[in-house]
Amino acid sequence: MPSVSVVIPSYNCGHCLPEALESVFAQAFRDLEIIVVDDGSTDNTSEVVARYGSRIRCIRQENRGLPAARNRGIQASDSPYIAFLDADDAWFPEKLAEQIPAFTQDPEIGLVYSDLRVVYDDGQVVSSFLESRPLAGSGYVFDRILRSGFIIPSSVVVRRSCIEQVGLFDESMRSHEDVELWSRICHAWKVKLISKPLVMRRQRAGSLTGSEDLRSLYGLKFYQKVLLIPGLEPQHRRFVRNVLASCCVDRGRFCLNEGRIAECRATLRAGLQYNWRNLRGIRDLILSYFPRGAYLRMRTLRASMRS
Repeated sequence: MPSVSVVIPSYNCGHCLPEALESVFAQAFRDLEIIVVDDGSTDNTSEVVARYGSRIRCIRQENRGLPAARNRGIQASDSPYIAFLDADDAWFPEKLAEQIPAFTQDPEIGLVYSDLRVVYDDGQVVSSFLESRPLAGSGYVFDRILRSGFIIPSSVVVRRSCIEQVGLFDESMRSHEDVELWSRICHAWKVKLISKPLVMRRQRAGSLTGSEDLRSLYGLKFYQKVLLIPGLEPQHRRFVRNVLASCCVDRGRFCLNEGRIAECRATLRAGLQYNWRNLRGIRDLILSYFPRGAYLRMRTLRASMRS
């Protein structure tokens, strides 16, 4: 049995999957297996995978989304450590060799992650993803993961016993499914940061993370799920409730701007249940009862006064 199972979910990524696979074959750490989960691709993914023969395992399923594909790979593996790599990202050769020893050094570490280099569509390169995220660090970082998304899936190696304790990715989440799992891990386990970039991440325009509708909806669901973590401390519960109140205002305002009035009002009312003193929520709930034309004129006036 290999020490590490590398899980690569792929949906219509046949054009970039070879680079991801080659980056795993180039690892200095060799005791690994590769599991590609083809999540119902309609491109040439199956042909790309076939070229590698027995060097990789490929699991094909109907399209069920990214968290379901990752879960399928986890369930198909037996290794004590599981590493994630998105099909449009790539690893530097020393990645696993830098990360795996951290688990043997401290049995309380459940997850090891690293910095990343980010390459944008327009050619812009950010040499350190975490440079602008000062909350990233090692140890018990639950407080910090609630405030900042600094753990990226392609940088992660996780201990199997950790996943067995806290559970898999939530397959109902179309966004924030990664940080939702990381929050459960960080509440129960230490994490370790390897501060050098070990991943090349591609950032494309029009990606799922760029959708304001999905981002606001599933950001709200993420914090709602945090409230369900067993043994959540009172100070964390208070913090999350205040964040949820703000998330509800942001979501409610988005719905108001889109003319989805019923959803706007329901979301703002929910936010006031988390924090009835949230003045923005009260204001926007009142505004939702104004005629839409009057509201849009007020919004335009407010924007002009700021500029």
